[in-house]
Amino acid sequence: MNIVYVISARIPSERAYGYAVTKLCEEWGRAGHTVKLVVPDRKHGLRDDPFDYYGLERTFTVEKLPSSDRLGKGQNSRFGFFADLFSFARAIRRVRLPEETVIYTREYLVSFLLPAQHLFIEMHTTTGNRFLLKRALKRARGVIAISNGVKKSLVQLGIDEKKIYIAHDGADLSAFERVKRDRSVWQAFGIAPEKSVVLYTGHFYEWKGADTLAKAAKLLTPDAHVVLMGGVDAEFEKFQKEYAAQNVSILPHQPQAKIAEFLKSADVLVLPNSAKAEISRLHASPLKLFEYMASGVPIVASDVPSVREILSADSAFFFTPDDEASLAQVVRAVLSDHQASERAATSQTAVQKYSWAARARNVSAFLAK
Repeated sequence: MNIVYVISARIPSERAYGYAVTKLCEEWGRAGHTVKLVVPDRKHGLRDDPFDYYGLERTFTVEKLPSSDRLGKGQNSRFGFFADLFSFARAIRRVRLPEETVIYTREYLVSFLLPAQHLFIEMHTTTGNRFLLKRALKRARGVIAISNGVKKSLVQLGIDEKKIYIAHDGADLSAFERVKRDRSVWQAFGIAPEKSVVLYTGHFYEWKGADTLAKAAKLLTPDAHVVLMGGVDAEFEKFQKEYAAQNVSILPHQPQAKIAEFLKSADVLVLPNSAKAEISRLHASPLKLFEYMASGVPIVASDVPSVREILSADSAFFFTPDDEASLAQVVRAVLSDHQASERAATSQTAVQKYSWAARARNVSAFLAK
């Protein structure tokens, strides 16, 4: 099958979407499909080769189209966004897309620039202009929902349930098989290896709930050290200013190749999704969730429906969303529970069906059908 994946966002990126997009393309290529990723050629931000940046095999090709980069210059406004999108749209119209090629995107606005005959849209939430969203989805041949919560919202919008396929995010299981637990990795950040490391990886957006863990740190025992890893730009600076403390380390975004080692070397992994935002409460399928599961380390997770789609009381420990006291109480209990490893083992077994290879295989079967 020939697949062209089109997005208007920069690649590579420190944001999770960049890894998710390229990893799916890599696995499709490994499976024997001919895959091309079409992206704008942004002049600002990361300029690394995406294959080197993410540690990917060159099983697909990348075509970068000339485009403006007002957002990269710091013009973070609706005008900057739409100016960049319009510039990319002009470039897209000059790309030849053979009739039998499957066209795949995760941006419903971009989908209007693409032929509808073999168009598939991957949806991560249903926020945005409802009129345009419904129009985009109805002209698509199929829709890939990142979670059951997203599927339910799409059906409520009037999208035919038969054209929706659920495909949660995944993890690179081989990356976790290659590395071992090594407590010394924390010394590079000034964290004593005898400390119990309570780790969060990912961005610090409000709906991610990282601030709840930062506040919970004050309620933990002195032998616990909280690590929030993954912030960039203003969000990183804000957290450093507000939450850095003797038992809290605020660390910037780390290379994807190192994530498995960090996760396996922690004592507790925290998924603190906020219940205040619909995307977090109902729609999210966080990459970190599946990477946490693959690590074999106990997981403490926010008790929201999006997380409950994947985890249960047999595979994780739950706390009340947006409640730092509840989170601290559960973390303390897990650190003193010698049987916590049993739930971690259950989680590690359950993640086997959420590999990137499995996701690519399942989605490509839907595309073909």
